[in-house]
Amino acid sequence: MSYSIHEVAEKLNLSTYSIRYYHDHGMLPFVERDANNNRVFHDIDIEWLRLIICFRNTGMPLERIQHYLDLVQQGDETIPERYQMMKVQQERTVQELAALKDHLATINHKVAHYHDVLTQGKPDTYVPTDLPQPQPTDNIA
Repeated sequence: MSYSIHEVAEKLNLSTYSIRYYHDHGMLPFVERDANNNRVFHDIDIEWLRLIICFRNTGMPLERIQHYLDLVQQGDETIPERYQMMKVQQERTVQELAALKDHLATINHKVAHYHDVLTQGKPDTYVPTDLPQPQPTDNIA
């Protein structure tokens, strides 16, 4: 099955600009062109794009993505290096998930606090320590 760049963009929730960028930078090596020089995408191209999106969304720099894709095309002798790259990315992603879980716990605490303030009439006692305290003003009449 083949797809236009607009169909791929819609399917992957990606801009056509991003897809063109990845293609123009050699990250989509199998994309063909039709008689009108339009890009024609196949399922394998969509799989490469999904991989690129995954790597980008987990913080992998474009240069590393390009290197990984080059290694894939070089064949099985690059599997040890690809494995190491994936182990590094895996660890980075695990660390990001742990940080996000910590952030979510803080947000959940604040949601519960404001729920109590709104539903039980409790005072809002939260004052961040880094905010300057209001200074009394002189009322000169």
